[in-house]
Amino acid sequence: MITDLTSLAEWKKRAAAQPQGRTVLDLEADSLHRHLEKLCLIQYGDAEGVEIIDPLAIEDMRLFVLWMQQADVWMHGADYDMSLLLHAYGELPHMILDTQIAARLLGHRKFGLAALVEHFYDVKLSKKNQKANWGLRPIPPEMQEYAQGDVKYMLDMADQLVAQLQATGRYEWFIESCMKNMAHGRERFAAGVQDPWRIKGSGKLTRRGLAALRTLWLWRDREAAQQDRPSFMVCSNDDLLRWSFSLQEFRPVHPAAHFYAHRAARFRKAVETFQLMDEDDYPELPKHERHVSDPHFETRLEHWQTKRNAIAEQLDIENMLIASRGELESIANNEERGLSRLMNWQRNLLLS
Repeated sequence: MITDLTSLAEWKKRAAAQPQGRTVLDLEADSLHRHLEKLCLIQYGDAEGVEIIDPLAIEDMRLFVLWMQQADVWMHGADYDMSLLLHAYGELPHMILDTQIAARLLGHRKFGLAALVEHFYDVKLSKKNQKANWGLRPIPPEMQEYAQGDVKYMLDMADQLVAQLQATGRYEWFIESCMKNMAHGRERFAAGVQDPWRIKGSGKLTRRGLAALRTLWLWRDREAAQQDRPSFMVCSNDDLLRWSFSLQEFRPVHPAAHFYAHRAARFRKAVETFQLMDEDDYPELPKHERHVSDPHFETRLEHWQTKRNAIAEQLDIENMLIASRGELESIANNEERGLSRLMNWQRNLLLS
C-alpha cells in the first residue's frame, strides 16, 4: 500500500507515464459505519498491475489530484465514486470512461461489475467485504485482496467493450454519455450540498411538507452526528417522508418504537419546532416545467414512446437509454425544446 508522500510521488511518475485511457480507479468509503463518510481507499490499476493508495495515511493528496485532473480513467458505475471525489478533493478526473455505461449501450441487462467479470472471464468476484469498514487500520489482507479484485480485470474488459462499441458504431454514443454523466455528477453534488434534505420522494410534498421534512432531516442528522453513525441507523428516508406527509396533512406523528427515551423526546421537540414555524419560512417548491392543457399531448407522447421502444428493440438496448419517460413528456410538450435537451446520439435516433 502507498502510505506516504515519497511512495505517492513514485506512483505519480508511473501513472503519468501511462497512455490516456489506460488507467483504472475504484474507491472505498466507510459510509456504512460513520456519520460523515470519507474516502478510505483508492485502488489504481494499469498495464503494470494494481496499487492501493491510502488517503487516510497521506495528509497531502495534491499529487493524486493533479494527476487525476489530467487523466482519462476507467471506472465502473462511477456515480457514487464521483460524489466521493468531489467531497474529498472538489475535483474529478479529466474524463471518466465508465464500463457500466459501455455495457448498457451494448445491451447488457446485468451490468454490475461482478456480473460483467463473470460474463467475460467466468470468474465470480467475492462479495464478502462489500460492506466492510474501510476506515479500519491496518486493513486485513483479505480486504486488500478484495479491493484489488475490483480493478484487475477492468482494462482488458474495457478493451473488449470498446472493440464492440466501435464495431456497432456506438463508441461516440459512449463518449457523449460519459461526458453527460460527469456533468450530472457535478450537478447532483452541487444540489446535495445546497439542500441535502431534499431526498428522493420529496417532490410530492407541499411547502408545509417540505418544512416538516427539513426539520426532521436536521433532527436525524444531529442524532447521527452525536453517535458518529450513519443517518439510516437513526431512521430511514421512508420514515422521514411518512412523517412529513402526516404533518403536511395535520395528522399526528409518533416516535418510532425502537427510539430510546432521550431520542424520542428530541424527536417530539423537533415536531414542535416545525409546528411553531411561520409559513413564510417554509422552503420553496422546486420549479417544474408546466404542461399547458393540451388535448393532443397524450397522443404525441404515445407516438414518441412507440418510436423509442421500436428503436430500442431493434438495437437490443434498454429503452430508457434512448429517452426517459420525463424526457419524452418534455418532447411531447414542446418538441424543439425537449429534443434539444437530449444527447446528440439520442436525438439522431429519435429523428431518424
